[in-house]
Amino acid sequence: MDKTLNQIKKEFSEIANEHRQINSFFFGDFVDAINRDAVEYPLMVATIQPGTIDDESIFVNLQIIICDKYNESNYSQIDEIHSDCLQVCNDIRITLKQYRFEDYLSIEGAISTDPFINRGADMTAGWTMNVGLNVYDNEDWCAIPYDNYDFGNE
Repeated sequence: MDKTLNQIKKEFSEIANEHRQINSFFFGDFVDAINRDAVEYPLMVATIQPGTIDDESIFVNLQIIICDKYNESNYSQIDEIHSDCLQVCNDIRITLKQYRFEDYLSIEGAISTDPFINRGADMTAGWTMNVGLNVYDNEDWCAIPYDNYDFGNE
């Protein structure tokens, strides 16, 4: 795998930190993200989903959530949040298609999006998007940390 999952996590963290419309980033489950003591909204959450491995790449599927908090008594905020958060989702899609990423990954297929309203501990609204990343793998068996394992390739 040309980039590790931790390196991909770091890239998404940097995207969130540098985007002017995102105030915090969490890598893990959405419920864990919003149940922290001091969540700064708008929030970006990246959650690992099932993937696959083949001869050329490791398919990493991430659910990206972009959301903001709204006041229960002001439902008109939801339309504004949905509009802003969808734009941020598109910004992330465009970012992942830039030269910085082309040496080690590509986006697999179309990115599906789904709006949501969450009436939990925090009243939030936003979008989820499922991003399939093909992370290239050159199958470098010499880099596997084995001690004296005989592959039988000689």
